[in-house]
Amino acid sequence: MVSRKLQYADRVAIQQADQAIRKDVMRALVEIITNANDSYSRLEQSGGSSTGEIIIEVQRRHKNSMIRVMDFAEGMTDKRMDKVVGTYGEATSGLKEDQHVRGMWGRGLKDSIFGLGYGHVRSFKGNYFYSCSLLLKKGIPTFDLDEPVYASLALHEKYGIPEGNGTMIEITVSRDDVKMPQYNNLRNYIQRHFELRPIMSNPKRAIKLREIGSDGKLRQENELSYKAPIGEKILGEKIKIEGFPASAKLEIFRSAIQLSTRGEEGDYADGGLLVISRDIVISLTMLKFENDPYAGYFYGSISCDYLHDLLKNDEPVLTATRDGINWTHPFAKALKLAVEAKLEPIIQAEREHAMHDEQTKLDKKLRQKIDRALHELNTIAVTELRDPRDSSPRLIELPDSGMGFFPEKMYVQTGQVATLILRVSAEGKPSNATASVISSSPEVIVQTPQVTFKPHKTDPNILEARVRVEGRQVGGEGTLTAYLGKNRAHAIVQVHSKKETLVEPPQRGSNSLFTDIRFDDRTDPRQRVYYDRINSSIVIATAAPSVNIYLDANNRLDSTVTGQVLLAELVTEAVCREIAREGVEKGRFLVLEGSEADAIQNHFIRLQNRYAHLIHEYIVTLE
Repeated sequence: MVSRKLQYADRVAIQQADQAIRKDVMRALVEIITNANDSYSRLEQSGGSSTGEIIIEVQRRHKNSMIRVMDFAEGMTDKRMDKVVGTYGEATSGLKEDQHVRGMWGRGLKDSIFGLGYGHVRSFKGNYFYSCSLLLKKGIPTFDLDEPVYASLALHEKYGIPEGNGTMIEITVSRDDVKMPQYNNLRNYIQRHFELRPIMSNPKRAIKLREIGSDGKLRQENELSYKAPIGEKILGEKIKIEGFPASAKLEIFRSAIQLSTRGEEGDYADGGLLVISRDIVISLTMLKFENDPYAGYFYGSISCDYLHDLLKNDEPVLTATRDGINWTHPFAKALKLAVEAKLEPIIQAEREHAMHDEQTKLDKKLRQKIDRALHELNTIAVTELRDPRDSSPRLIELPDSGMGFFPEKMYVQTGQVATLILRVSAEGKPSNATASVISSSPEVIVQTPQVTFKPHKTDPNILEARVRVEGRQVGGEGTLTAYLGKNRAHAIVQVHSKKETLVEPPQRGSNSLFTDIRFDDRTDPRQRVYYDRINSSIVIATAAPSVNIYLDANNRLDSTVTGQVLLAELVTEAVCREIAREGVEKGRFLVLEGSEADAIQNHFIRLQNRYAHLIHEYIVTLE
């Protein structure tokens, strides 16, 4: 009888790497970045100080692209490397010791390297430099461990860790069937991957992505971060998991903008619930509502530390292929049922609300009244904002201020970059004039704060420049303002989640400053009415106490005379304020520099006195 430890064949290591990494650079990067974060977490839990900096370098080549990830945390000795890099399946991350780390299999680093090609691990610990390699030698996965050497200043500089402890992992993407993403795509993927979001949003971490050219020089560098969508918290509750000595904390938020789902964007979806155990994200899901369109407004988290206990005891609560939770596990089943019971009424209410909205839109009488009112409101806007003396034809029409953005309104997807055209009259300006561009919101980043104009290709009277902006948080909205001498231009940029929503809104003609009047019971009730500049619509907050008391049984405001009078007052306020703002910002109304806010208020009052009675006539009817 023979009894010995089972040995794995060499080919199993490559098969396992393929199954875990799937020839996907991002899956490998998730493993390596979280390894670096785990090292910082262990260091911080032991009372050590840390910079929290993680540097990711990518060098794209036709063949053998390079990926490097550096941290300045614990560092590793040769003995630690032998255990962490040179063995397979060992519990080396600290999970077994209840440390708040992500490593759950003890094989992520090995799979990441062999899944893409081959690699090296280099580390500084104390006064010594340690290095090892994972290579394929004649098709055989091989671990090579070098002798430690003294950590000289030259070695520190060579490997980008100027002083102290730290580790660099370098992977050569040598496999022909692995595609290296473009830099900007990689940047977006890393920021939005659901497993990396706690790292990207942790104020104790500083994540930098660098593109290295073929000459070894730095081409560009970006700091990475992630913010959850802007939303309202609608549920925060601790729920008991039936049949188990466990509970879970469920937090659900609703975004006013529909979010991308796992079915649409996979691991990068903004919608869905993060499953978290001991501060570590292990899954993104919407459970049985994954493909329900009415679930697309919700995001949040399921926090359950009992999952950590199961993992510590090697329970198969996670899938072997690292796709999240194994929902066939008895505890996972019970957790799923408990959460779905809380989600069901929320999503059903969203469904009923959408159906009510649709019914309101189909109300012919209300629709006809709103359409007639909008026609008259836009006539007022044209009367005030269009200069009747200005009839000179132009190949390209500029605002009265002499400079404008095209388009004036735009959606940009979170983590992505969009381009607007800025145009100005060439009269009295050098062909290489420079404008400054700022954003009113930290969620809309101007990547080109200084832009240089060039002559327009077909219109000699026009100069134009390209302004690049990046969206950082779903639901964020910012006003771009461009300055060139006395010229001003404004544009509105809103950050969206789903790719298919990123369509250019209908161009607003001179006759359509206002395109709709909407009633919304979810708008902040502290502001009874506001002008939605992105959608060119007037929004009435029906949840505002002074509005709500005039609603009928169907939550409509226009079915009684008193309700119609209030509606006319609210529309007058929104219309007159927006025309005043537009006239001042576009240069149609004269104003002294520095007194724009006073000018808007003065014109608002003037317009109310001039048009309020007409707006009441359009909206208030006795039938």
